[in-house]
Amino acid sequence: MTSHDEVAGTGDRLACGRSVDELLDQVAAGRADRRDGHQQGCVHCQAALGEYGRLWSPVRELAAQPVAAPQGRIDRILRQIRGVLSEPDHAVLAGPDGVTRIAARVIVVTARRSAQSVPGVRVALSRTLDANGTGDGVVAGVAGASTAIEIVLAADYGQDLHALAERVRRTVADRVGALTGLSTTELTVVIDDVLR
Repeated sequence: MTSHDEVAGTGDRLACGRSVDELLDQVAAGRADRRDGHQQGCVHCQAALGEYGRLWSPVRELAAQPVAAPQGRIDRILRQIRGVLSEPDHAVLAGPDGVTRIAARVIVVTARRSAQSVPGVRVALSRTLDANGTGDGVVAGVAGASTAIEIVLAADYGQDLHALAERVRRTVADRVGALTGLSTTELTVVIDDVLR
C-alpha cells in the first residue's frame, strides 16, 4: 500500500502559500476542525480542509471497520485528493459526461448578489486578494467541489446583526449550492459598517 507521504510528497501549495501536505496530514489525523490563526481567516485553507475532509471520509469509515481496506482503495482516494490541486482557482465537478470547472470569481459574484438580496444588507463588495491575502468585500476559496466564502458587508441601522448574518449565511449557501452545485464548507460574515 502506498503511504500518504509517497503520494503527497510533492510539496504543492495552496493559493495562500500553505503546504498541501500539512493540510492532508491535519485531515488524516482527524484535526481538520482545529485550525490555526491563518486557517481561521483563510478561505483557501478552509475550502481545502473541507474538501479534503469530505474526500478522506471513506478512509475514516474504513478505519472504523474491523476489516482491511480493499487493495488500492486508499491509493485511489489519495490520488483523488491530490487531483484537487490541479485546479487551484476553479471548483471542479465531475459528472458522467465530463467535468465542469467554475472559477472562484463566479462564486464571488454569486455570493455578493445573494448577500445583497437579503433584507437589511446595504452592500457587499467584491474583492480580489492582494499578495498578503487582504482586502474588503467578498472572497471565495475553492477546492474540488467545496468552497469557503468570506463576505464583508454593511447593514441597515437597527437590524439584529446576528440574525442578519445567519440569514446571509443561509441565503448565500443555498444559492451557491443551487447555482453551482458546490458545497459551502464555511461562510464567514463580517459586518463592517452600519448605515442609516
